[in-house]
Amino acid sequence: MQAIQNSSIQTSSYRDLRLSHLQESPFNPRKRFEQTSLEELAQSIRAQGVLAPLLVRELEPERFEIVAGSRRFRASQIAGLEQLPVRIVTLSDAEAQLAMAVENLQREDVHPLEEARAFASLVQQQYDIATIAAKVGRSERFLAERIRLNELIPAVADAFLEDKITVGHALLIAKLLASQQPEAFNAAFRRMWTTQGDTQSLVPVKELASWIETNILLDLAAAAFDRHDGSLLPEAGSCDDCPKRTGANTLLFPGEAPDSCLDKQCYAAKTDRHIARALEQKPELVQISSSWGSRNGGPIGRNRYVELTLSKNGNVSKAAQKRCSHLTKGIVVDGGSRGQILTICAEPSCTVHHTQAQQSQQAAEKARQEQRKQNEKRKLELTTRHRVLAAVLAKVSAPLSKPDLILIATALLERLIPDYAHSLAVRHKLVASEDQARSANHTRLIKEHLKRSMIAG
Repeated sequence: MQAIQNSSIQTSSYRDLRLSHLQESPFNPRKRFEQTSLEELAQSIRAQGVLAPLLVRELEPERFEIVAGSRRFRASQIAGLEQLPVRIVTLSDAEAQLAMAVENLQREDVHPLEEARAFASLVQQQYDIATIAAKVGRSERFLAERIRLNELIPAVADAFLEDKITVGHALLIAKLLASQQPEAFNAAFRRMWTTQGDTQSLVPVKELASWIETNILLDLAAAAFDRHDGSLLPEAGSCDDCPKRTGANTLLFPGEAPDSCLDKQCYAAKTDRHIARALEQKPELVQISSSWGSRNGGPIGRNRYVELTLSKNGNVSKAAQKRCSHLTKGIVVDGGSRGQILTICAEPSCTVHHTQAQQSQQAAEKARQEQRKQNEKRKLELTTRHRVLAAVLAKVSAPLSKPDLILIATALLERLIPDYAHSLAVRHKLVASEDQARSANHTRLIKEHLKRSMIAG
């Protein structure tokens, strides 16, 4: 704050002012004051007085606004003081806001959302991010991220102020459109069943980032439409000029991340228009789906055509399937690859492709059925373990000792499926490498770990 004062304060004088002549500033980013802390400060003021003068500026004769010292002002009111020592300075609105922002950054207890509001008000005073960053001694990226927190919808902002989520979670959510934030906020919590009923825990920031990347961000490099074509959807224009993509704000989104679209509706609208335009220009395109199964009158399902992989020179690559006389172009109008134009064979009587395709379909269906069985088995085992543990805990009237808990853990371990035993061994670093993890007897390793824990206890 010293640099701010040296460059901005024109005049300065010290005096004592009546509390009735002082008022707090609406520009003060700090909105929350912990009552217990104020009471403790008031007790100190009663004993020793106010040791450091408040920084104030004159608004009108005998009316002064507090630039720094709102907490001391409130505590002095509680302590019953009539006057306070102040330093009177000359500051414009913009200079006062900047001074408050710097002063609050020097405190450890300022909430990031309060910082965000302070920085946003400075931007409204015609300061740019680079200037503010230089004044407060922070990076431009830090400033951009803090200011972005102002985009949180009220429900998420309230949860952030109540410390239900961290600043890392809040920033990830704030980068999204308002319509996407409720879903992302729900994804920030993992629901669990315990003996106390349904509970939820906050997932790691990295896990939420992965969820957003998978469920919200749309990789523009994989788009079927031409992202540079501003005429495709005139009301949206070219993706290159759109602010709703990660590449448009390198301060908020790291440069190493793929350029992704944040507006799912616009992305879908451009894909729809691309498909419509392609069918207008080439009516002979076969409409296909990337999903299995077909509806009467709908696009051809994935089980009824074979996709051909061609090399760059137009010849069939070694890994691709052979040519036939039925090859044609198809456009995906339904499923995960909408808009992609593929070379396909959709002729059921083709002896080159569809005998092999039928075998592939049968193998794929068998694999899916087996996966479903495994998933159901895991779900049943997990539910059973939770119920057994809840029943055991309900029967125990006193806290269990460590040997008792290890005995229960060992018994439960016998019922673990191999995948869960593998995960436990890796989590507790009982295997040193992936090769060892694949070959180790995980159940034995965990039992030995439990035995060592009991001896150590």
